[in-house]
Formats: sequence, C-alpha cells, structure tokens
Amino acid sequence: MLDKFRDKSREGLYNNLKNIGVNCELAERGIRADKLQNPWHRKSLGVIKINSDSSIEFINIIKKDRSKDSPPRWWYYFAVPDESMQSDTNQIKVRSIRKKTFPLFGKVKSIEWKHNNYSENLSSELTRGTDINSLAMDIGDVKIESINKDFSGYKFTGYTIEIERKTLKDWGDNKKISLDINQWKTLNKIANLCLEFN
Repeated sequence: MLDKFRDKSREGLYNNLKNIGVNCELAERGIRADKLQNPWHRKSLGVIKINSDSSIEFINIIKKDRSKDSPPRWWYYFAVPDESMQSDTNQIKVRSIRKKTFPLFGKVKSIEWKHNNYSENLSSELTRGTDINSLAMDIGDVKIESINKDFSGYKFTGYTIEIERKTLKDWGDNKKISLDINQWKTLNKIANLCLEFN
C-alpha cells in the first residue's frame, strides 16, 4: 500500500535510460553519493549509476516536499567527476534563462546563458550549440557548476549539470524528465565541455 504513494521519479528515469540503450543501474539507497547537492531541507530519492561510456558517472534525484505555500519541486543532478580540479576559487557557474513569448504561460522562444566571470568561454560554447539550446528549451532549466566540496562526509570534485522543472505544467506526473537518445548525447556533450574548459 505504501509503495503506491512512494515517489518513483528515480525509477521512471532509470527505465527511460534503459529504453534508450544506456547501461545503468539503481544504486542502493543511503549511499554517500546521494548527499551530492542535497541540503537538509530536501531529500534524495536515490542515485542512478551510469555504467555506459560516459563522463556522467551518476545521477542524484532530489525532492523538496510540498508546503502550504509552494508545490513540491524536483532536481536532477548529473554528476561529472574531475579529480584534476585544484580548488573551487574560480568556480564555474552557468545557467539557462528561458525567454518566453509571454511571462509565466508563454511558449519558450529562446535560451540565454547567464554566467559568472570564470564561465564566459563555456557560456559562449553553450550558446553556439543548437542541440544544447534545444535541450534547455524542451526539458527545463539547466544549471552547470564546478564543485570541490564536502557534502556531510561525501567529498565531490567535478561538475554537476542540474535540471529543474519549473513551469506550471511540470507539476504532477510531469515532474519526471524523459530523455531521448539525442538529449542524452547532448548532456554528455555538456559534460565533456565542462572537462574541456577546466
């Protein structure tokens, strides 16, 4: 009975990835990697480990429960380890801005990439990628950042590609993301660009 009410966003993405040919597995619950980008007021729904040849090593799915003032929210973190990163002093931060024909309810017409001082080259490369911009238009807000940090006993050095669903239609069952093979390749392209611009 309880399983009926359990959030199955992780299983949904796992089945999606398997269906497009990605070799992956559901990691055991409670492993250290589920602490990645997981502050105390959110919870991890678990990790998907990627076994295919990919710069993305795992995906951590994070949820913030509904409150009286806001609906629930989901974040998908695609983890790209890079042990060669020396420090987080020159931290890379880039995020997509979805430009709409009409605020809130309008159709997304274009993508702009907002970046900090250390991310201009990466941002320019993302802007030139029509496949990357299409991904951000179709799937939700994208945020990329470099990390060299301890998350409550789990040290991660590398990059995360964050996808968050924000539009009103994304609540309910549409909280789940569903990737096609080209979108998966595009996420790997972003991961490789991060490593290239380190």
